[in-house]
Amino acid sequence: MNLLSQHLQFITKKSDHETLNKRFQTRYSYLPDDYLAFLKTYSLLTNQSDTTWFNSIADFNETNDENDFKWNEFEIQSLDAFDGDVEIEQEVKNFWNKHIPIILSVKKGYSYFAINVSEENFGKIYYGDEPEFEEAVLVSNSFTSFIEAIQNKSLKKEYLDLF
Repeated sequence: MNLLSQHLQFITKKSDHETLNKRFQTRYSYLPDDYLAFLKTYSLLTNQSDTTWFNSIADFNETNDENDFKWNEFEIQSLDAFDGDVEIEQEVKNFWNKHIPIILSVKKGYSYFAINVSEENFGKIYYGDEPEFEEAVLVSNSFTSFIEAIQNKSLKKEYLDLF
């Protein structure tokens, strides 16, 4: 069950039971169980103004025709910004190989929440924004506690204001 679907500030569509494609699973072989279970509950999950949204399975599979932003839009922008600087491009790729952007926002500039899939920080939630997307800060120690903090409005105001 999608716990956020009961909150008035979110618009949701139920999952169409799509599964993550091989390409995504190859890049991100291990996802936290709580996040994976949540991901399977919706095909659309966005705020009322459609300026902050959760990436869906269709976004990750790149089969969502309704979204102008790619799920890894900020990685693409960073790579474009550092085009030709092989060392920094590799740093950008290394960062995004460990951080899956689970929420994107254009509400107050470009920002995101990502779940870390590295061994040392597995499941922790980070926040980043423009212009240095890869300078992310820890927001929560788990996806479940992050969702609970959204529900009970205990996240920092700057983060809650995105929803």
